Amino acid sequence: MFYLVKVLIGRAVVALDRPFSYYSEDDSLQQGMRVLVSFGSSKETVAFIVEKPVKIEMSLEEYQAQQGMKLSKILSKIDSTPLLDEEGLELAKRIASYYQCDLIKVLSAMLPPSLKPKNSALNKAQGKFVDFVFSLPFDINTLSKNERELYQKVSQEDDGIRYGKITAKKALASLLEKKALEVREIPVSRIPELEVKKLIPVDLTKEQQEAKDGVLQGEQKVYLLQGVTGSGKTEVYISLAEEFLKQGKGVLVLIPEIALTDRMSILFASHFKDTISILNSSLSDARKYDEYQRIHSGESLVVLGTRSAIFAPIQNLGLIIIDEEHASTYKQDSTPYYDAIQVALMRSELSDCKILLGSATPRVIDKARAMKNVYHPLYMKQRIAPNQDKEILFVDMNDSSIFDPKVSSFYSKTLIDEIAKTLEAHQQALILINRRGYSPIYYCRNCQKAVICPNCNIPLSHHKRDDSLRCHHCGYRVSTIAYQCPTCKGNDFTSLGFGTERALEDLKMLFPKARIARLDSDIASNNVRHETLEAFAHGEFDIVVGTEVIAKGHDFPKVTLAAMLDADCCLKLPTYLANEETFNLISQFVGRAGRGKVKGRVLLQTYVPDNIVIQLAAKQDYETFYSLEMEERRKYQYPPYTFLTNIIIKGMEQKRVEDVALKVKDYLMENIKGRKFNLYGPTIPYIAHINGRYYRTILLKYKNQKEASELLSGIKVLRLANKDVDISIDVDPGSEAI
Repeated sequence: MFYLVKVLIGRAVVALDRPFSYYSEDDSLQQGMRVLVSFGSSKETVAFIVEKPVKIEMSLEEYQAQQGMKLSKILSKIDSTPLLDEEGLELAKRIASYYQCDLIKVLSAMLPPSLKPKNSALNKAQGKFVDFVFSLPFDINTLSKNERELYQKVSQEDDGIRYGKITAKKALASLLEKKALEVREIPVSRIPELEVKKLIPVDLTKEQQEAKDGVLQGEQKVYLLQGVTGSGKTEVYISLAEEFLKQGKGVLVLIPEIALTDRMSILFASHFKDTISILNSSLSDARKYDEYQRIHSGESLVVLGTRSAIFAPIQNLGLIIIDEEHASTYKQDSTPYYDAIQVALMRSELSDCKILLGSATPRVIDKARAMKNVYHPLYMKQRIAPNQDKEILFVDMNDSSIFDPKVSSFYSKTLIDEIAKTLEAHQQALILINRRGYSPIYYCRNCQKAVICPNCNIPLSHHKRDDSLRCHHCGYRVSTIAYQCPTCKGNDFTSLGFGTERALEDLKMLFPKARIARLDSDIASNNVRHETLEAFAHGEFDIVVGTEVIAKGHDFPKVTLAAMLDADCCLKLPTYLANEETFNLISQFVGRAGRGKVKGRVLLQTYVPDNIVIQLAAKQDYETFYSLEMEERRKYQYPPYTFLTNIIIKGMEQKRVEDVALKVKDYLMENIKGRKFNLYGPTIPYIAHINGRYYRTILLKYKNQKEASELLSGIKVLRLANKDVDISIDVDPGSEAI
């Protein structure tokens, strides 16, 4: 008798994307565990059990003879309990099927670094254990004075005493030998104490209560809460979480940016301190491990996190809240190309939980579903704070007279005046430029050429703070100190354009007495981000210059001026989502100004001040924008009127990439005959060469998801036949889809 065990080999190779059979005599093995197996030339490889082990009553020899195959033995198990339960494994399989992705890649995305199904995970931070000393029943009359004193001291501590803190080593050794005391390994958490604040009871407004009741009393699975900025959506989230916890159900809250974690974690920790976990990519491997185990054990029933937190193994999940659901960051930009909202829908089907999508500017596709009552629509149209109307100022950047080149080439005279007024009134300002670094182009004056990334063939961005040139796509970096032009060997350079560094530098020259901070992903580590936002909230800074991380979700009552240096930056993107992303960014940023008692002012510098999208975003007129955008989508047949899939072909040799792209096209053309599919490509993407790899893309438009899934699954044969070129499938692509 033995157990037949089906495992997935822990390597991201298309040829291994299927279960392999092993045997074991260990009856404790379960699906969802990792084990060590021998595979190929490797003596020990991590594998993941993907099916329940089957008990085989006959001998191993008889079974092998009957099946005509030889089984290798499981070498050992890694985990004592399953990392994923049946629901978690089913979720992984559904994701792999929907996104046409290898299952091992999905499993790897679902688990923290220390628990991933790969060999490298075994070297990452695991659980930390510390020796504690505990007392056992014993007759103290037989003990010496020193032994008795130590025994009594330990007996008084229900949680034991840390071994290293006991100084009476001789007495300790004797008591351990006599079995009056024992040493136990106790797991120690590396999760820091969360900051909490004293709560002030807040009664929900009529609209907030109606939104809450709508979710609690509704029969549908998905709810879209469209609440204007400042209407108090967060209070609804917290109140709903309290209700679900009373029912013994878990709650998952997703936020779009790590930059929003601090404020939200303080709010939620203040309400749910004893049962909350925080998950995001900035945490250490050790903390991710501890948080995962805490959630997995049921100790944490409330989880707050960014995109990957959608996989948190919450027990008895009752509600998933996705705040700022319009944010593009909920879509993964590498394989597996999952969308957290789509994964939430899958989890809802599996665990029978409800989903609440919240935004002032919902995704067009989600608004369309709400209009058709596929999602239940909820509205909050009233702002809580007074004076929420804004004064909107447009600056036409086509008019060169608005700039004084001796002062600044990108801060207009109007904006400089508005900043001065804000400072004089002892108010605060937010300045948004959605480009990090000092400038996007480092230009050789001698040969008049931009310095190009050797891996990606695109201009390197100049970062003055550390005297470097960087590629924001592959991570290439080179120092500008003693740098010579690769083309002409010259050393006379100038910076063209501007980013957050340069915007900060000019501001400091314009307003030397102002207290100014910068916030973007280059410097926004956990501590710096938290300290900057807290200092700004407490009035320690007058101005913050930043990228879009400052545009979402923040509540600064003293901010009366919100200014964008390039309001139409997203309009330039070659994607059907350009209008939507532009509207969302501007509309969200407009909502940062005037949240206190003083009326807010918004200034938008733009080359297209009459553009209808920018005009509507400035007014925060979502309904009109939605109607116009839906007409555009209908006209050009983009979602929600069709579905999209982007097929990405990449490799080291351009000719091979082009050849394989044509093979993919030929396969698709042959199999879409007579069906309602539109195929575009192969095309050269906006950035065609990244990190030494050449790219080509093929875009599919279609209306039948089942037909598309069958069609796309056949591409696996091409992947197997062309292993030197990577073919990946991005279902429901984001901004990459033209």
